[in-house]
Amino acid sequence: MDIIADSITKIKNAISRKYEKVDVIKSGLMEDMLSILKREGYILDFKESPENKYAYTVFLKYVGGKPVISGFKRVSHLSRRVYTKVGAIPRVYNNLGIAIISTSKGVLTDKEARALGVGGEVICFVW
Repeated sequence: MDIIADSITKIKNAISRKYEKVDVIKSGLMEDMLSILKREGYILDFKESPENKYAYTVFLKYVGGKPVISGFKRVSHLSRRVYTKVGAIPRVYNNLGIAIISTSKGVLTDKEARALGVGGEVICFVW
């Protein structure tokens, strides 16, 4: 099973039901993605779940009753990996969203990858 796709689906479903928090499966890549989402202001915080040591609890962010994350899309799948060079890094909604990219320098946003001049696997889009 794809841990990232499962976590994205859990977050999207929790946002649609206006939950305050949701538990997602714990992994190194997921921790890097959640730290990017926190740094970019898409979620309030995340921490290790007190009930399940194999999960993170993600605290979702709402402004004026509307979720900050309006869209979340998995790009690279287990069966079809999507890689990009630095010159072809996609812009999400004309730079209103972010692309999360796994590079040789670590997991970065599209802006950080362009600044460092590295490409990699496009994991997902967030807007």
